[in-house]
Amino acid sequence: MTQSFGAAPVGHLDAMPEDQAFWIRSLRLWCAGDGERDSLAAGFADRLGARRADLALARFDDLMTLTLQHSRRPLLRHARDCRCAGADEAAFALFCSVAGAGEREDAMLIGCLLMRADVVPMALSLAQSVSLDLRRPAAMPAGALYH
Repeated sequence: MTQSFGAAPVGHLDAMPEDQAFWIRSLRLWCAGDGERDSLAAGFADRLGARRADLALARFDDLMTLTLQHSRRPLLRHARDCRCAGADEAAFALFCSVAGAGEREDAMLIGCLLMRADVVPMALSLAQSVSLDLRRPAAMPAGALYH
């Protein structure tokens, strides 16, 4: 009998750090198809504004494509509205969160659990870029860069 350890619940979204819960929700929306990807795009636009959201979402698309095409096995997910976090989802969220925090070596180690080692550095850079995009203020006051 085949076990689905990747779907095993390992936590609850409500109890996770917000950035990790964000990565899991985004993973689920992206994988759910075009209608849900529209919801994901709208969430990025609300947070970043249209132009910056397009750039961040393109990076996120690249991250997801790379991760899923080169995963060690198919990554398992819970339903869109499930409050549980599955093992694969939690590992992906931790990878992205650690990458976003600038902890490259730890992110590399976690990434190797999810995907082939030769693509992990590219995925890490994409996760870090998306994370930085999401941390920037939506709008900077005029002249803010010069003070």
